Amino acid sequence: MSKTSIALLALILFACGGETEKSERPTSPRIRKETKIVEPKTNQKFVSGEQIKFQVTSDSRIDSVSIELDGKATNFTDSIFEYTVSSRKVGSKRIKTTVYFSGKKETHYTKTIFLPNIAPEEYTYQVINTYPHDKSDYTQGLLIADGFLYESTGQRGSSTLEKKEIESGKTLEQVNLSDDFFGEGLALINDKLYQLTYTSGACLVYNKGLEQVNSFNYQGEGWGLCEFDGRLLMTNSTEKITIRDPATFSSIDELEVYDNSGKIDSINELEVIDGLIYANVYQEDFIVVIDPETGAVLQKIDMSNLLSAGERDGIDVLNGIAYDREKDRIFVTGKLWPKLFEVKFLPKNPL
Repeated sequence: MSKTSIALLALILFACGGETEKSERPTSPRIRKETKIVEPKTNQKFVSGEQIKFQVTSDSRIDSVSIELDGKATNFTDSIFEYTVSSRKVGSKRIKTTVYFSGKKETHYTKTIFLPNIAPEEYTYQVINTYPHDKSDYTQGLLIADGFLYESTGQRGSSTLEKKEIESGKTLEQVNLSDDFFGEGLALINDKLYQLTYTSGACLVYNKGLEQVNSFNYQGEGWGLCEFDGRLLMTNSTEKITIRDPATFSSIDELEVYDNSGKIDSINELEVIDGLIYANVYQEDFIVVIDPETGAVLQKIDMSNLLSAGERDGIDVLNGIAYDREKDRIFVTGKLWPKLFEVKFLPKNPL
């Protein structure tokens, strides 16, 4: 072996030795809490109204425990106790637990999930009338006002806002969105039309003449939109419905949509009928009916087989619910569908 090779080998061994020595250095110990939440477990599911069993442990004597949920704190002097949730809202809740012991305190946060205590009622539909629908319209938002159908359509480069005749499907007025925008949900409130865009974070505001009069920005995706009790309800691809102020489009509150099995993801187009929220679920042939106070799914409406096998060629998914309050009529359609259906919702198993 040459002197050069020996020198190189020595250098490699020295470097490896240095790395070994470095890797064996002790790291800073992780600070361990002196108290532990044994129950409830993270992501543990409870039925709405059910009592939650708490168990807190420590090597030290526990003096008291404070539970905080929905902004309300309750104190307990035992380390094992039951806590009743007063809120009727379903969905995920983060419980703050503060343990007081030996003159010290530690805080824990536990995510829990609350489900409705009953399964949704099973519904179906009856077709009352059928009307033509433009098969090139990728329906994203749908509503009825003053006897006309207003529709927001998607796809970049071909998104629109349209005013139509219900019976003929004829487009009376149309706004073509910028090629950068992908049109989404549509709502009418205070004589103004609010149109979401998919990923652009822009809500476009029009008067009934379809002239743009304002716009707002928001974070995240925009999917469905509707008016409820003077507020706007907005979906964003998840199980969450955001409640917004129409004057500023700022977020006021949030509702999570759950049935007795778990969350209902991909909540899409929205409508309010008789005080309840009706929602399409993206890529599903059913509509869910949601309690606006709790987020619980009250009904599940099977909308399959609206179109014949021949009509289903080249179409996309069910999407679009519109309620005619003046004539008490409900309409549904889908993306690229050739028909608009007037329907009535009926229990699957009437008593």
